[in-house]
Amino acid sequence: MMRLLQLRAENYRLFHELSLQPRCRLSFVFGANAAGKTSLLEAIYTLSRGKSFRGSAQAELAGSVGRHWRVTGRVATNEDAPTHHLGVQWQDGMTRLRLDGREATSLDLLDALIVQILEPGMHRMLQDGPTYRRSFLDWGVFHVEPSFLPTWRRYRRALRQRNQVLRQTGSDRQLAVWEPELAASGERLTELRRQHIDALGPAVAARLARLFDEGPWQFELQPGWPQGLTLAEALVRGRDQDRRHGATQMGPHRAEVRIRVNDRGIKHRISRGQQKLLIAAMLLAQSEAVAEAAGRYPILLVDDFGAELAERYQTALLKELQHYPGQVIATAFERSGVLRHIDDASMFHVERGVLRALD
Repeated sequence: MMRLLQLRAENYRLFHELSLQPRCRLSFVFGANAAGKTSLLEAIYTLSRGKSFRGSAQAELAGSVGRHWRVTGRVATNEDAPTHHLGVQWQDGMTRLRLDGREATSLDLLDALIVQILEPGMHRMLQDGPTYRRSFLDWGVFHVEPSFLPTWRRYRRALRQRNQVLRQTGSDRQLAVWEPELAASGERLTELRRQHIDALGPAVAARLARLFDEGPWQFELQPGWPQGLTLAEALVRGRDQDRRHGATQMGPHRAEVRIRVNDRGIKHRISRGQQKLLIAAMLLAQSEAVAEAAGRYPILLVDDFGAELAERYQTALLKELQHYPGQVIATAFERSGVLRHIDDASMFHVERGVLRALD
């Protein structure tokens, strides 16, 4: 099982120095508002992705003692494998990533420390445009299917070239040079996405049946071009429209993940608390799909566990987290309600950027 064994941070947000060593598979960090709970999860996320989930510029992560910060960690990918040492450092406007003492890329960190997060901003995945839903889907496909990344790169390269021809008002003949590669990689990319969402749908629906009483659920990929056409055919038919826009209007970069319950859209159908449970179910199902393919359960970060959830929903979500085989690190305002009687978790308290263990 993938485990974060140790996290250290220096001059990161509120933390002058931070040291976290989760003892149990499930950990909770308690503290008041603005005490540093979210920043602690942000540090773990940064160690995995090289950047914040809050969209902050690297300079904004620096604390009060200068324009620099560093996050390091020790990770066990599974019980039999050696541990890995990861590091992300920002100084003098430069970000350096390291893995086991060597210079690394963000993809190296992403593979060494697989992390997903449930945080309040993720309501955008349901409320805003398709970009967030595509990003969620592609994160899973990346970890499940090794051919995804080279296929995505092929598609993006051909898309850039075709768009350049469109901006230069090129001829049909010039457009046709890039369309076979764009169509072939785009069709393959869509098939990988469809396989992933078809596998996720029943697993998400089964979890939602335990979390709250709605259903049946439908999860559908709309590929980004009209049904009944191949992508190659859609590209040819769309040339005039593409010229007017100066960019390719059809393809996987315009795909949408459609989520419905009882054959109705969910945007104004379910409450904020139910939206949180839906996203949790999607993350848990996707994490189990990643574990089945990669042999490692992603580490789940849950920010503000009880927010927007009635006690019965908190109980249901907690039960799902307790049954998840991977590591979970969550934050909450205080140890009360359904969290009061947990005895199988590491407990921490943070105040003004100072973390201490409670157990």
